[in-house]
Amino acid sequence: MRTVKVAIAGLGRVGSVFLDALLEAAPYNIKVVAVAEPREDIESVRKAKEVGAGYFKDARNMLRAMGDEIDVLFDLTGDAVIRTELHDILSEQGNRHTIIAPERIAYLIWALITKGQAVYPR
Repeated sequence: MRTVKVAIAGLGRVGSVFLDALLEAAPYNIKVVAVAEPREDIESVRKAKEVGAGYFKDARNMLRAMGDEIDVLFDLTGDAVIRTELHDILSEQGNRHTIIAPERIAYLIWALITKGQAVYPR
């Protein structure tokens, strides 16, 4: 089975819980390859580094550096400007491989994984 390489932009309340869920999915060929978060001193960044994920302070720099090494980039920043700029970077790079998944997709996946039994972090 093919490994899905995932990156997360934004490790706040939603992003940190989502990171934990993705790390638990490692046996199912899900690999967190990078995270972007301005606050380097938080627990989620430490966890990501522990599993060998790349760390970036800015999601745009992460995408520029890693390009199509990322299959799915979860944009959990909540920032419409960053989301637009991430799409612009994909276009500039000619990257038709990486998918940028907004928070609504993260919510959908969360609901499916937990079968509605766990409250989505806000």
